[in-house]
Amino acid sequence: MNTEEHNNFNDSLEDGDQPINVREILDKYIFHWPIFVLGVLLCLTTAFFYLRYTQDVYAVNSVLLIKDEKKSPIPGGDILADLDIFGSSKTVDNEIEILKSKTLMTRVVKRLNLMLNYHIEGRVIEVDIYKNKPVDIGVVQMDSLWYGKTLNLTFPSLNTYKLLEPESGEQEIGRLDSIQKNIFGVFNIKRNKKFNKWVSQNSGPIFLGLKDPQLVVDDYLKKLTVTIASKQSTVLNLTFESTVPERGKAILNTLVQVYNEAALTDKNRTTQSTMDFIDLRAKLISGELTDAEKDVELYKSERGLTDLSNDASVFLENVKVNDAKLSEVNLKLSVIQDIRRYVNSKSAGEKLPSTLGIEDPTLLGQINQLGQLQLQKDNLIATTGENNPRLLPIESQVETLRAGIKSSVENIYQTVSNTKKALQGNESQIQSAIRTVPGKERQLIGLERKKSIKETIYLYLLQKKEEAALSYASAVADTRIVDPAFAIGKPIKPKRQIIFLGALLLGLILPMGYVYAKDLLNVKVKGSNDIIKLTETPILAQVLLEEGSEAIVVTGNSRKAIAEQFRAIRTNMQFLRGKQQAGVGNVTLFTSSMSGEGKSFVASNIAVAMAISGKKTVLLELDLRKPKVSQYLALNNKTGLSNYLIGKASINEIVKQTEINPNFYVIGSGPIPPNPSELLIQTEMEDLLAYLRVNFDEILIDSPPVGLVTDAQILARLTDATIYLIRQNVTFKHQIKNLEQLRFGNRFPKLNVILNGVKMGGKYGYGYGYYSDDVSKTSVTLGSFFKNITKRF
Repeated sequence: MNTEEHNNFNDSLEDGDQPINVREILDKYIFHWPIFVLGVLLCLTTAFFYLRYTQDVYAVNSVLLIKDEKKSPIPGGDILADLDIFGSSKTVDNEIEILKSKTLMTRVVKRLNLMLNYHIEGRVIEVDIYKNKPVDIGVVQMDSLWYGKTLNLTFPSLNTYKLLEPESGEQEIGRLDSIQKNIFGVFNIKRNKKFNKWVSQNSGPIFLGLKDPQLVVDDYLKKLTVTIASKQSTVLNLTFESTVPERGKAILNTLVQVYNEAALTDKNRTTQSTMDFIDLRAKLISGELTDAEKDVELYKSERGLTDLSNDASVFLENVKVNDAKLSEVNLKLSVIQDIRRYVNSKSAGEKLPSTLGIEDPTLLGQINQLGQLQLQKDNLIATTGENNPRLLPIESQVETLRAGIKSSVENIYQTVSNTKKALQGNESQIQSAIRTVPGKERQLIGLERKKSIKETIYLYLLQKKEEAALSYASAVADTRIVDPAFAIGKPIKPKRQIIFLGALLLGLILPMGYVYAKDLLNVKVKGSNDIIKLTETPILAQVLLEEGSEAIVVTGNSRKAIAEQFRAIRTNMQFLRGKQQAGVGNVTLFTSSMSGEGKSFVASNIAVAMAISGKKTVLLELDLRKPKVSQYLALNNKTGLSNYLIGKASINEIVKQTEINPNFYVIGSGPIPPNPSELLIQTEMEDLLAYLRVNFDEILIDSPPVGLVTDAQILARLTDATIYLIRQNVTFKHQIKNLEQLRFGNRFPKLNVILNGVKMGGKYGYGYGYYSDDVSKTSVTLGSFFKNITKRF
């Protein structure tokens, strides 16, 4: 490989630009199958218990029709025309916001006393007994200090109750079916038809939860949904989610009830204002009419007059008609001034103006709509504050309506003012004609005229008051309940199929994430694929992991898988070195990246395998710093290579035949020298190997790790081939990159890799063809299953 190719290879290693091996990925996850089984079982079990003890949520529905009266009433068509109570139309979107307002829900919570929760102790969790509660508790007042507390409610007798707060020990005893004040508040605990049966069958307390009403309102509003059935209709679908269907039905029905009450109250605001205006005016006119009648009576009695002449009567009648019209015009001008005041006022809660005598349906509809918008605005400010963005469109509509009302009022004011001027002109003509009547009759006409004016106005006010009272009493809500609240039979939450499916997926995803993270964080070699990705050095063989204390696993009659593998390595090494020269032994160097990778173990067993095959083999223990071969073979290591290299021993003295096989010889390291590298570069090492080549067929050298010292590189020049040991789960991946640099620099002849310590049946190893009967008849038990899981973790 040239320099350019080597650089490209290293770049590809650094960039991780490797082809994806799908089979390798699958094998990696399949190896951890017990973890996947355990993950799925745990997640499904968790889902089962979650569904077992989670309360079912039901959807309670109701259908409401909003009447949208688009047509305005015809003036004079009925007695309610002047008031135009039913002339305005509703905006469905506005009604949706009203139904979802805090104001209405607060009334519902207080009316149904939903700030109280009724529970009893269950087998695992508390059970809601709203449907089967034995008493109905009316809250007149509740002390906010007890919000969030739970009281124990018991019944010492059929006529008394006891409230106990467990944390503080505070308790109160009171009588049932009566309003009583205690330290917790003012309550009215009333028995219902289930009380006697409850007392006879239950001895435990009722857990009475006291909640902040505002928190309850917020919680219930989240569970309320109001939608339009279709774009063309004014039908609203109300949906409320509740764990107790009966409570959901009560909430929806009560919500519609308070909504209708609020709508009627809002609708009658104008009528009530008119009635108040009429009462005030009628009281004043009644006094003035009494005074006028007394004046006429006194004048006639003093002057002895009984009747007026025909001309005077005609003049008086004309005056009455003109004055009646003029009084009506003045009343309209007063109403217009009241409307102007209301439109120009910016204060919240401004009282609606009277519309008495105003027959313009457009103006009446605008005033009604302005009142509704103003009420909606006040409610939003009271519940959400002045910074609510929903106020902006309402304020925009209010300003638009104000401008429209002002324009209509000005037009009506001009028309009424012109009418008043015409009536005043008629009055001048009539006055001129009256002056021709004799003095006494003229004075009497004046008094009669004053009386007639007051009488006409008084009668007009009484008529309008009756009409307003009739409209107030006959007002109905602009809604109709299409379907009262009803609950769907099956719960909508929790969704069992989705939860079980999610648990199944989670049971697969979590182990996948674990395996992926474990592989991502792993910095050690896991198998041959890691070696192939990081270096082009060929892999000579793989050695299975054999648990045991024996250092030599290769014997003449052994059929173990690991012994067969060492025999296979012996065969592969023949192909590695090629054709052997006659009378010249082969020298093979064994090294590794660091200590503990099995270099001495592998070299010893390969040497035994070669000796068993009939080749005269010698193993040199050249790891002078940390020798292990002598320990494996239980040899006396007092005299060895270190003695020979310093001239203290001859070759014949250091070459020792072993008892394992007659063809197997070992040269021990001898005493550990202080300067091993300096000894290895002397000519004595070359002389020794030259001698061994002549007298032995195979010479194996157990050298120190190449990653720690330079001894192996010094010996490499004297060898024919090099075996580099890599151990699964021990050797670091970055050390394989160093191996690639050694291969590229040709520092070691015929460099090959042996992967040591491969787990049998593991995700990176492979099975072997020779097994004993005991191995093939393995039985799967629960204990072995969990042991398998532990290994994969």
